Amino acid sequence: MATIVVQNVAFAGTSTGAIFTGACADGSVHRLVASRDVMPRPPVVGEVWSVSGVVQTHPVYGRQVVTRKAVLERPSGRLITACLAKSTVFPGIGPKTADQLWRRFGEDIYAMLDKGDPALFEVPLHSKLLARILVSGWQTLALESDTYRWLDRHGAPVSVAEKIADIYQGQAVAKLEDNPYRLLAFCGWEVADRIARSMGVAADDPRRLVAVVDTAVMKMLRNKHTWESEADFLKSAVQIGGLKRQAAARAVELAMADNAVLPVAGGFQGIGPASMERYIADMVAKMAAGEFQASQLSLRFAADRTFLSSFLAAFHETNGLRLNKAQQDALSMALREPICIVCGGAGVGKTWVLKAFCTASERLARKVYLLALSGRAARRMEEATGHPALTIASFLHRVRQREIVLEDEPVIAVDEASMLDLPISYRLLRHLEPGCRLLLLGDPGQLPPISFGIVFHTLVESALPKVELTQVHRQSAATGIPQAAAALRAGVVPGFSAYAGRCAGLQFIDCTPESVQDLLCDLYRDLGGIDEVRILSPVKAGPAGTHAINRAFHQVMAAGVPAGAGGFAVGEPVIWTQNDYDLGLMNGSLGIVVRADGPLVVNWDGLEVSHTDLSRMEHAYAITVHKSQGSQFKRVIIPIFNNKLLDRTMVYTAITRAREQVVLLGARSALHKAVTEPPSSSIRRTGLALALEKATAR
Repeated sequence: MATIVVQNVAFAGTSTGAIFTGACADGSVHRLVASRDVMPRPPVVGEVWSVSGVVQTHPVYGRQVVTRKAVLERPSGRLITACLAKSTVFPGIGPKTADQLWRRFGEDIYAMLDKGDPALFEVPLHSKLLARILVSGWQTLALESDTYRWLDRHGAPVSVAEKIADIYQGQAVAKLEDNPYRLLAFCGWEVADRIARSMGVAADDPRRLVAVVDTAVMKMLRNKHTWESEADFLKSAVQIGGLKRQAAARAVELAMADNAVLPVAGGFQGIGPASMERYIADMVAKMAAGEFQASQLSLRFAADRTFLSSFLAAFHETNGLRLNKAQQDALSMALREPICIVCGGAGVGKTWVLKAFCTASERLARKVYLLALSGRAARRMEEATGHPALTIASFLHRVRQREIVLEDEPVIAVDEASMLDLPISYRLLRHLEPGCRLLLLGDPGQLPPISFGIVFHTLVESALPKVELTQVHRQSAATGIPQAAAALRAGVVPGFSAYAGRCAGLQFIDCTPESVQDLLCDLYRDLGGIDEVRILSPVKAGPAGTHAINRAFHQVMAAGVPAGAGGFAVGEPVIWTQNDYDLGLMNGSLGIVVRADGPLVVNWDGLEVSHTDLSRMEHAYAITVHKSQGSQFKRVIIPIFNNKLLDRTMVYTAITRAREQVVLLGARSALHKAVTEPPSSSIRRTGLALALEKATAR
């Protein structure tokens, strides 16, 4: 290995690696390329690293070292002058001062820095502040370096070193020596167990047995469950730790004594998810029983029959649309109950109920906060109701900062509530103040949460006040989409006709994964392009995934069209992937490139924005079904092939995004399997229903 001082960093990505130049002690300078797997974090100018690699000749950049190993080091010899002068941990120590320190102390400077006494350097530096900066910076560098060295010595992935050093600070090595299974917070079981066993930890060591159970809990959560039967949990522990069943049972006993796992109803839960579910259950029970009240008596007007009758007449006249009986019942319930649910399939008018609820609440001088999980969903709520909406994350941040004070019995209305996982639901309820009311709107037939838990679906099956809407307004019955949606919800494969071009209805085209991209291009053009149709894929990877489709479409559709930065061409559809409140763009916002000469200009639903940072923009000829939730398109094309994510909720969600026409292409066997087997949401095992039962019985 060679020791180099980082002179310049040409590129540094937190997930992709770094390109930089480094100087050796002999004065030679090298260009180095390091992947994120090799280098624990991007280097900083002035730092000293030991590196090894292979010299290659790049066709553009010439000779460079492709780094195979990189370890952060303390400087040695005169290399310390470059480190002191350039590293960001030594602000104020320039090249001249660093050189003076070297000439004054030479090799003794290392021992002096290790002592950590700033007074040793006050005279040559002529500054107590610079002396403290020098010693503090050295200690920071030394601690970080020690952590990297420990991990490297034990063969750990150095990519986790920075996180470990940041969390444990100067105690990192001591903590890991005490219990190497603390690595589980940063890497997988295989790595942590290998390191621990190499350090002499026995197979039946209590630390290892508890770690086996911790890993079993994490595996449970990765599979989206929050509860597992005793038999399945012990089986998982046996597989993870290579244990016999008796040893697995002892591991569970140790973990229970350590409060890492809880016995619940003939099974086990991790302490975290169990606590969250119990809190949610207790809060829901209190709200439903009218026990979550503000300390002061409310002086608000009640939403009695007289008010409701007068309001509905005015609302119908103003909006030119009459709420049906179920929608009126839902409105009355939402105005009356402290916690309730409005559910139903796609296009049944849940948003109209919400709009009426917001308008009625204004007349009753009640504050309503409209919330959604994603920024795009919040924007749609705002457009549909005419009332401001927030993401749940933004709402919680404002509550914590006291920018929003939940006084005077506000109503928290959450749309697309079927997407709420357990942690988000828990955080939301934790922030409610006594007197707050909760209205949940959603479709349990749509995709379940991406993360673990299944809160909304469980609440829909509980005894909470609920109105289910069934009359479809979005699609005409003549399209066949409402009938197909109803069949899918029941686990029945709907009928499809042969493809007949642009027309209303549902069609199916049989094809193989190898031919799907060419067929998609033909269909896309035939159905009217981006103004008329959107491709919705269940997955990102594979030949029918959004990544491959977008690459193929870009090559075909953008051929000969002026392209700007990032390769985006005029007329191409794009999607924004993060919330950006300064630009007014939400995660999932869809747009069209309108200019590519100079900064890229995109039309986002009528809002033209000039972009220089394109890192949060992707092509959007195809988007995932998850990204499409809450959206509507005139026509949709859906590739259907076997994959782990495909189930009836995925198909149902995709089909109900269309107003007029649905074209599926792929394997009918994959469609049949997805629709007829139980949806993934129904096989998630959680403890929330039991917690609700206990909470309401008290």
